[in-house]
Amino acid sequence: MNALIKQRQKIQIAIATNNSSSPSGLVWDGDNYSCAYDVLFTVLYKIWSTNVKEDSEKSTSTTSSHYLSVFKKYMNGQTSFETARVTIRCEIHSQSPAEFAYGTRGTSITALTAAILAPHDIVAVSKHECIKCDYSGPILDDRLEYILYEKVDTPKSTSQLLGSLKHHIHEKCPDCSSAITQPINFVCAPNMLVLEVNSRNIKIRKTLKFVQDGKSIGLKVRGLIYHGDFHFTSCMIGTDEIVWYHDGMTTGSTCKNEGDFDKFSNKKMMENKGKVLTMVVYARV
Repeated sequence: MNALIKQRQKIQIAIATNNSSSPSGLVWDGDNYSCAYDVLFTVLYKIWSTNVKEDSEKSTSTTSSHYLSVFKKYMNGQTSFETARVTIRCEIHSQSPAEFAYGTRGTSITALTAAILAPHDIVAVSKHECIKCDYSGPILDDRLEYILYEKVDTPKSTSQLLGSLKHHIHEKCPDCSSAITQPINFVCAPNMLVLEVNSRNIKIRKTLKFVQDGKSIGLKVRGLIYHGDFHFTSCMIGTDEIVWYHDGMTTGSTCKNEGDFDKFSNKKMMENKGKVLTMVVYARV
């Protein structure tokens, strides 16, 4: 904690401006390994700040409003990006010191994302449905949040995964004794959705589609997070479909233009500069 407080005092405020086409990036903290925070916060800030500048209703993000207020201070030139990271990290650490430790221990990007995107309300529901007759059980609140986890039996694409969310149950239909399924559905289309990637076999769909109140709502890939050699890096995809690479160790407070996203094949998305894809961040378009 003391090291982080001292770091906060030493940081020179870098005011966020629109003068550079490069998105803002976080400089890696080698004393308190920060790469998990760097990649996640850089991606989330890019999404949120873009939505705000476009005066979009999407600016009401999945991210906690409290954490957004910290980002807003940076956007308004009241603090540095690194100080914003330190502020949020201190709060996350206080909630779970062992899981979000300081020093060189490292942090689970999945656990961090779950903490940052944790919803305040129920966001999904499920119910029992018979595979043969018309039996349908009551609607139940579900524990699903804004992170989907790739499992052994995960479908071959992210869109198929989204369409096959369900609980595996062994109950029988009370009307015809046939098997019962328990599909899961979001209450409304999320502003943001994250997929944890654990294999090289899944096809990353660049757009996910939801239907809400008869309208089609699209979520596009806006962030790709990579891991290798005990270090995280990321790519951000802007609304103009330009890909920006960030590594807090090498690119620091700026990002590197990687070209047009439409030229990124699934193979190219799965690996980047020797590191493998571990998380995909979708956001409303």
